Amino acid sequence: MANTEKVRELQSKVMRDIAAGAIIPIMMIGDDLDLFEKLYKLGPCSSENFSKRINLDHRYIREWLLALSAAGYITYDIDTEFFSMSDEQYSVLGDENSSSLMIGGFENLVGAVHNYEIIKQNFKTGEGTEWGSLHPCCLSGSARFFKPAYSIFLLNKWLPSIEGAIETLKNGGSFADIGCGFGHSTTMIAEAFPESSVTGIDPHEQSIIEAQKIAKKKNLENLSYEISSAESYTGEYDIISFFDCLHDMGDPLAAVSYAKTKLKAGGILMIIEPFANDEVSQNFNLIGQMYYSFSTIACIPASKSQDVGMALGAQAGLGKLTSILNQGGFSKVEMTYKTASNMVIEARI
Repeated sequence: MANTEKVRELQSKVMRDIAAGAIIPIMMIGDDLDLFEKLYKLGPCSSENFSKRINLDHRYIREWLLALSAAGYITYDIDTEFFSMSDEQYSVLGDENSSSLMIGGFENLVGAVHNYEIIKQNFKTGEGTEWGSLHPCCLSGSARFFKPAYSIFLLNKWLPSIEGAIETLKNGGSFADIGCGFGHSTTMIAEAFPESSVTGIDPHEQSIIEAQKIAKKKNLENLSYEISSAESYTGEYDIISFFDCLHDMGDPLAAVSYAKTKLKAGGILMIIEPFANDEVSQNFNLIGQMYYSFSTIACIPASKSQDVGMALGAQAGLGKLTSILNQGGFSKVEMTYKTASNMVIEARI
């Protein structure tokens, strides 16, 4: 017979998760209609005044404001009945240039929900769904979700942890960003090291188009893009990187083996992957829950849609990744930096 107390504990957790899930469309409405930025600039104000200032229906706006106040994402003053956003709330939810922005995670979740029927069918057939065939919110949401972490860690922590990487790029070295997506990481490298030659590589044409738009706005003459897979790109490089994408590949062993042939003498392979312990039970935490879920909906399907379909998943762990790198011809493999959510792996021949 089920333990009543344990049942209630589980029910409480389910209720918290349902409440968290219910806020997803609320967040995306706020994002799409620029409500966070507008409230930050116009507040503190009443719901009536806010709706009038932005010319949207008051009843919907009030309920939206109350939902986010209940979630603690915006501030409600009980005395004045005014709503507002603090600097901190705006930096996390509304400021596109903030290194703390996390709204892209909600955008990614919208894509995951839209993919539900497709992925459910994959459970039955064992087939995959290529990255470009997922809902567009998965692509744009992932780009926005990872960009803040890149802006914090890429130049300040990740690159400096790779021996000789900074010096190489300062002295005009060549850098390839495999699976670059919208090119946020590629752009940061090109901006920081104008003497270097930087190439973003991705098989998804629309992502490359978006990346090229960003590069054009910034007038980065040392940055170029190539629509190619991880096993077909051209050129030779001092540093080849895989940012949060190796586990999405159908044949990561072939990808790193090919990278070995494209590295110049003394070259470096730089891998950024979600951090995970090799023992799966040690990943049973908030971050593990998030990554295993994202992996089920996007990473595993992407890998299984390609040749081999190894389906490493977003929580592969250092052990599996090291084994693949060793098999691909990299005898020197070291994790050089890690946080609760990411790890940097340096590999040399």
